[in-house]
Amino acid sequence: MLEPTTPSGPTAADAPLDAGVATYVAVADYLQQEIATAEPGQRLPSEHELAASHNISRVTARAALQELERRHLVRRARGAGTFVARRIDFALNAHSAPSWSETIRRAGGVPETKIVSVDLMRPPADVRTHLELASAAKVVRLVRLGYVDGLVAALTTTHMPASLASDLRERVAFGGSLYQTLQAIGCRPGRLWNSATMEVPDAEVAALLKIEGRPPIWRSEGCVIDTVTQRKIEYGVSWSRPDVIRYRFEFGQKP
Repeated sequence: MLEPTTPSGPTAADAPLDAGVATYVAVADYLQQEIATAEPGQRLPSEHELAASHNISRVTARAALQELERRHLVRRARGAGTFVARRIDFALNAHSAPSWSETIRRAGGVPETKIVSVDLMRPPADVRTHLELASAAKVVRLVRLGYVDGLVAALTTTHMPASLASDLRERVAFGGSLYQTLQAIGCRPGRLWNSATMEVPDAEVAALLKIEGRPPIWRSEGCVIDTVTQRKIEYGVSWSRPDVIRYRFEFGQKP
């Protein structure tokens, strides 16, 4: 746990305030500097400890912690406290493999996926359009939760043409890397396009990602092709916690 500052030592309340800057923002700025070198998962002082050590009200201390949460620098767990967030840089570029697990692993995290549901179904109109499917075609819809270092990080809904393999539903239901599963049936997956925006999730998504309230989070969607046949083989939508996943968009080459 980060050690609370003693009342006799320097505190955020002692720091000069810019005109118009609220006290809770000044406290949050101070704490942001304090946690810059802290280990991910390290516990911050409680509201009571912050109020006592920084000579502020508990209401101000709570607002400061909430401000850090809005900045995606901490992760608050009901009944457990507030902890320094570990944010994984999720690189999106034209050359990276369209594999969630591989991207997390390359960024230094430990990925894990858990299947929520697997269904064989007629695709919605937008999915049929993205995958360029005939009206009678069916898709396998796979819904998964993604974890980074044991923390829930993402919820992904993926649609794939059922005609990719006669046993596609059974293959993806087995779990493991979807990227490797597609390779195993002879595909060579490559990212065709991808986009990401900050949007408000619905109540079901927020609950599955264990998010309090309904703050804006990352929503990304994209389409994957077989780079050999140019066939569209996957369309998916992901919702990601910004206190765990930090998207990094890479275009061109740095000088």
